[in-house]
Amino acid sequence: MVRMATHDPAPDWSRRRVLASLLGAGAVAPFLAGDRTHAGDTIVLRYTAHIPNSHGLYGKVFLPWEQLLTERTGGRIVWEHYVDALLHGALDGFKAIHSGITDYTHGYATYQPGSFHLTHGLQLPFLFSNPGIAALVSEELYAGYWKGEYERMGVYLAHCDATTAYDIISKTPIRTPEDLRGLKVRSTGGLMAEIVRAMGAIPVVIAAAETYTAFQRGIIDVVALGGPDMAAYRLYETGSHYLRIGLTHTVLQYCLNPRTFDALPEDLRLILYHTFRFRGQIAHQNYYGSTALETALSRLVEGGVEIIDPTPDERQAWVDAVRPTEERFVEENEARGLPAEAFVREARRRAAAYEGWTDQQLWDHVDQNPVQGIIAL
Repeated sequence: MVRMATHDPAPDWSRRRVLASLLGAGAVAPFLAGDRTHAGDTIVLRYTAHIPNSHGLYGKVFLPWEQLLTERTGGRIVWEHYVDALLHGALDGFKAIHSGITDYTHGYATYQPGSFHLTHGLQLPFLFSNPGIAALVSEELYAGYWKGEYERMGVYLAHCDATTAYDIISKTPIRTPEDLRGLKVRSTGGLMAEIVRAMGAIPVVIAAAETYTAFQRGIIDVVALGGPDMAAYRLYETGSHYLRIGLTHTVLQYCLNPRTFDALPEDLRLILYHTFRFRGQIAHQNYYGSTALETALSRLVEGGVEIIDPTPDERQAWVDAVRPTEERFVEENEARGLPAEAFVREARRRAAAYEGWTDQQLWDHVDQNPVQGIIAL
């Protein structure tokens, strides 16, 4: 079911070595223009990411997905990997597509909050029960609600991943929203920032990869993030208390270069499209969800972090505190002429329909009923 990588992560190339190799190969012009290299029936595409090759999203998610695609295409698509912000940073995914630096990378709506409206509704608090459901429902809602917003960025949506539900790590115990008042909280933009404000805290938009330094230096007091990312970024070296609240999921969008995809042979377009439908489930099973969260929490505990489970009354206090964010989301977007009420209603209906499904059931559903309409085939 879950495709695990059978080879080691790519070597940690330096920026100088990569650029030198590109120059030596005479590849600068096609590299910048977004062209692809053909070697017989093999098509070489570029994958870029801001995460290091030691990060679980690379070794536990991208590489297994790449292996699955290799199996399905018979090796006709080959990826060049440029990770560790080698060619662009976390905020520059859309720009990297436009400039032709990459064929496939992250394109996070949360880091471009002013460019999106309904898309931010995927981050409504307490909407999804796990990352696999969040990824699936987000893709199901895409064609009907937020495709226009996303493709205005000049990209195709490749797939959605979804983070572990956001918990809280802090230097002092946090149990209720009142404990957050006046504190600076690491946040993404858009709706997540509104959620933080609803609790009387101050959102500070920082990329996850930059959180460690900001937390250590006191630029932020609290980090709202999924447990696996907290472990991956070693936040246990600064934070000592972890509130297991499951506030919201961040849906992570990944984008494709339209010129690249449209130029592929028809059969490879179809295979690539359908294989992308598994990516969110691989991310859920191997990194963000399933047993990955418990493994991450064990690592935090080993690092000296105290795990705090809220009481039912404390949890209800969080639900009550963030409820106005959903009401404002609907009101503001309906005023723009967008079907926000229908969006939220359908999102909750679809999420409830998958409630309690096992990882295998989600995988089989994606395999047998791949979401259509994300890219015109």
